Amino acid sequence: MTTHRYRPRAGRLAWLLVSLLLLLVGCAGAPLDPGGGSADINWRQFQGTTIRVLLVQSHWQQVIVKYLPEFEELTGIRLETEILSQEKLWNRLETDLATPGRVDAFSIVPALDALRLYRAGRVQPVNAYLANRALTTSAYQWDDFLPKFRAAMEVDGAVLGPPVMTEHLCLIYRKDLFKQHGLAVPKTLDELEAAARLLHNKPMGHQGAPGYGIVSRGQGVYLTGLYAGLLHAMGGTWFDAHHQPTLNGPQSLAALEWLRRVMGQYAPSDVARYGWQEASALFLDGRAAMYLDGSSVYPLIEESSNSRVSSQAGYAPFPAGPGGPANVVAVRGMALAKQSRHPEAAWLFVQWASGPAMVRKALMHGVLVARHSTWQDRIARSEVPADLAQSLQEAGKTGVPTWAPPMVAVTSGREIVGRVLTAAVRGEDIRGAATRGERQLREILATTERR
Repeated sequence: MTTHRYRPRAGRLAWLLVSLLLLLVGCAGAPLDPGGGSADINWRQFQGTTIRVLLVQSHWQQVIVKYLPEFEELTGIRLETEILSQEKLWNRLETDLATPGRVDAFSIVPALDALRLYRAGRVQPVNAYLANRALTTSAYQWDDFLPKFRAAMEVDGAVLGPPVMTEHLCLIYRKDLFKQHGLAVPKTLDELEAAARLLHNKPMGHQGAPGYGIVSRGQGVYLTGLYAGLLHAMGGTWFDAHHQPTLNGPQSLAALEWLRRVMGQYAPSDVARYGWQEASALFLDGRAAMYLDGSSVYPLIEESSNSRVSSQAGYAPFPAGPGGPANVVAVRGMALAKQSRHPEAAWLFVQWASGPAMVRKALMHGVLVARHSTWQDRIARSEVPADLAQSLQEAGKTGVPTWAPPMVAVTSGREIVGRVLTAAVRGEDIRGAATRGERQLREILATTERR
């Protein structure tokens, strides 16, 4: 069994760097034993079994491995656990999921993995396990997971497993600058643009150096989450009712135009080369008034020794547009291998790892979690800024889980969309780029989708 030692705060910050590509109620229900398992099922019904689990390096993984011996003691099941980088995990899954008995449970990024793996027959849905009272404790309460985080783990009506880490597209802003200039936190895209215009080039950096009104990632493929938020805020969707791309449609063009206008005027001139590292560094240095990114970057802002803004950072939902709110959400989850030789024992592990007791421990270590009841625990959620906790929960109720194009060939799809987004950020011909991109998406869909 592979284990890693958790180091509070410093460890959280370190694992944030390898996990970026993505809340006094207690535990209700049946009584819990010391290992975090409810007493109303037989946790030792598969004792003597060995299961193989593949985990991705992440903040959640770093927390969970500390407690793996407790699961083995509770169940009598032996764990063979490997912890891999995301790239190595994807490579391993390509071979291991095709081979009977090679893997039982594994980490999954559903927005990038779910359609392909499920339609290829590589994932065992857990719908039947959730309904089986001999396998699933009454304390597990699937409905306790916030609805949009649950939806992120579903494909074609199949539940692929539980979400274990979450984040949402978030507006991070300088509270001191907003107070100084008498600005309210933007609730709409128009208000966000107006705030960026007013704050751009205002003194905000070291010794009053002028800064930028806004910053975000600008590299095309890594901009799809922000584009998804803009697209939905404009009232659009990735595909129409016939599952055809809408990249050249009116809502998409409005989103692209917003990117060209706002990022072109109020962000750094070279923002098209920015990943999360460059964008976050600019905000941490106090040289940007607002920062759009996934909320999982919050430990970097709050705890980095390089942060000039840790005491002044505020967190708000992504602003609404003419099409309404656009709370884009992302999750990491756990799934069962279709060719597992011990799927029921693997389900006990996944259930334990995502049960109320373990989710509470994860939140107490600052992991952004998916369970509603855990966020009501004031002690557990004290590690997370209150405004961030509030906006994340709202996103979990009303958000949109499609931060990447929902297609089997999602990697190719993101690359195509990314080229269009790069053209927008650089101020190039948006309509021409969108027309080419939509044609390329249609060609891929024609050869990879089986509906």
